Amino acid sequence: MKKRGMSAVVTTLIIILLAIVAIGIVWVVVKNIIDKGSDEITLTGLTLDLDITKVTVDGDILSVTVKRNAGEGDLVGINFVISDGDNSVVVRKDTTLAELGFETFTFDLTTLAVGEITSISIAPIFEVSSGTETIGGIIDTTTSDSGDLGTGDEGYVGDPGGDPSCTPECEGLDCGDDGCSGSCGDCNVGFSCGEDNMCYDDTCVAEDPAVTCTGFNCGNVTNNCGEAVNCSIVAEGTCAELFEATWECVENVCTEITYVEGGLIDNVWPPGAGIYFDDAELTKTDSIYYGYSVAFSGYDTECYLIVGYSYDEAVYENAIVEMFLQQPLENLQIGDTYEIWDQIGDCTNALPVGA
Repeated sequence: MKKRGMSAVVTTLIIILLAIVAIGIVWVVVKNIIDKGSDEITLTGLTLDLDITKVTVDGDILSVTVKRNAGEGDLVGINFVISDGDNSVVVRKDTTLAELGFETFTFDLTTLAVGEITSISIAPIFEVSSGTETIGGIIDTTTSDSGDLGTGDEGYVGDPGGDPSCTPECEGLDCGDDGCSGSCGDCNVGFSCGEDNMCYDDTCVAEDPAVTCTGFNCGNVTNNCGEAVNCSIVAEGTCAELFEATWECVENVCTEITYVEGGLIDNVWPPGAGIYFDDAELTKTDSIYYGYSVAFSGYDTECYLIVGYSYDEAVYENAIVEMFLQQPLENLQIGDTYEIWDQIGDCTNALPVGA
């Protein structure tokens, strides 16, 4: 009887030990799963946000521009899922794109095992606190039923004319366009967005245009209700009509636009071509008028781009002007009057020289 009793105790102890061992094994497995899950279930997966802003195709190169919106997370890459409706390929692109930044990714279509692309999706790849990488879910997709996604004229998503590098400008503004085809906000009920991107009471009574245009005589000025008032109408004429052709509207005030330098030509060469000229009175500073325009009294219908302006006292005593010419200025000669203008449009408006 004693042996039988001892055997039962031993058996019970063995069963208990086996149960403890089994529980330990199960706990190790469960803990690994929990640890792995805790890495994947992270705030980053909820806050990291990406948008496809533009898709184009140039020859065999597919370009996809992605914007990262505000949201924390250590982004290390993006998975692009490119599909033709029947087949899909996943292409990883490494990136550390910062918040509110844009980046354009390119793909060689000849290496992608898909036909005409009908959809492109993106999923973020981010690093969690343990240092491991986690692939998030699909957070943006652009599609095209016709299979021409990204082709030339029609291959845009989001803003068709958008510039990925554009920075919104909303500081001090209440509403309206942010300069990047986005919005600076909406006005409350009973208020409307004015021309100056500020909110105005709908019951506002506009002041007399003459009051709005006090001190101004051209262009549009915003009145007390956020409405645009054309001060050229109040002044009864454009700047050119009120004054002369060389007058333009600068910050809502008619301002005379004049050439930066002028005089009489001292030398012209080569003879019969007129590519270069000089004058002892020209400013002796190398390259100062590079990119400006010049007009001559002997050629009163056109302005010419200055593609070289050189001065080296050790080489020649005068500054030398070089022009870009479609055809030789055969009649350009010593003693002709010249005018150098900052803007070719101002130069053209002032023709003929000396008018």
